[in-house]
Amino acid sequence: MITFSAPLVISHQTGKVAVLADLHHDSYSKIGRGPFESHGLDNGLPWAELDALIIAGDLADAPFSHWPAAFAYLRRFIDPSKTIVVPGNHDYYAGYLNADDELENLTTAAGAHFAQQREIRHGDDRYFCTTLWTNFALLGDAQAAMNVARRHMNDYAQISKRLKTGPLSPSELLGRPPHVAITPEDILTLHKVQRQWLEDKLSEPHWASNGRSFAVSHHGPHPDSAGQIDGLTPAFHSDLTPLFDRYRIDGWYFGHSHRRLAAQVGRTAVHNVSIGFPYEKHDPDELPLKELCLVPMPGTSVTSRR
Repeated sequence: MITFSAPLVISHQTGKVAVLADLHHDSYSKIGRGPFESHGLDNGLPWAELDALIIAGDLADAPFSHWPAAFAYLRRFIDPSKTIVVPGNHDYYAGYLNADDELENLTTAAGAHFAQQREIRHGDDRYFCTTLWTNFALLGDAQAAMNVARRHMNDYAQISKRLKTGPLSPSELLGRPPHVAITPEDILTLHKVQRQWLEDKLSEPHWASNGRSFAVSHHGPHPDSAGQIDGLTPAFHSDLTPLFDRYRIDGWYFGHSHRRLAAQVGRTAVHNVSIGFPYEKHDPDELPLKELCLVPMPGTSVTSRR
């Protein structure tokens, strides 16, 4: 796990920032389309005016095969130096949960920025970015939720974790380090680490008297923005009400569940900014992405539409 000690400072020119999740670029490439064009975002966003685009997870499956093409696609809309990638669950497919350094290397090679447990600073705004995997406790029985996730989510077949070994083990000599499939227990452990990091950052005094604080995660932080809840929902969303009650969070952007919904949790506007898979059906109560994904300019209120 990478923890960045120094914040990433993004140049403040226009003050405009967009956050989008779940591009799934590889899925769109298979049908010869692009995620932005498919959802009216190619002409619907002020690309030339954006100071930054933050991807809140799921840029593409199998990053070593598909991230280079995804970065080339993004380059058509925004300079790589303004692009920040927060990894989602699909970004670890065909890879290792405990190898963020490899994802960072891919991102850096594309000229972009990797943000796992990383603070982004833009003007007087700070963004705290992390996958923030679920704690499975949304419905009150974390063990039952972990069992459901184990049976029904591809993550537990597609994502591995490296095992610690000595130097020059036989499998490493063959080019494949020893590994095992991840478990929901691994995810719960990682949730605790990332949640603690987020709380530590939120508790730090802001350097600007009127500065704003935002959270960007892949997983959902509150049931009010989850949509219809079923037995699998705890694998996508946690209930982090204590964080909303304890800290000033001006806005929270996330993805993962592909439901473009918004909620007002105390003072915080919580927005799901998922693009989602091609041909995916969306409920009539979902909101326009081009409204959800643009961070309000300083001096304007950060409120949600319901």
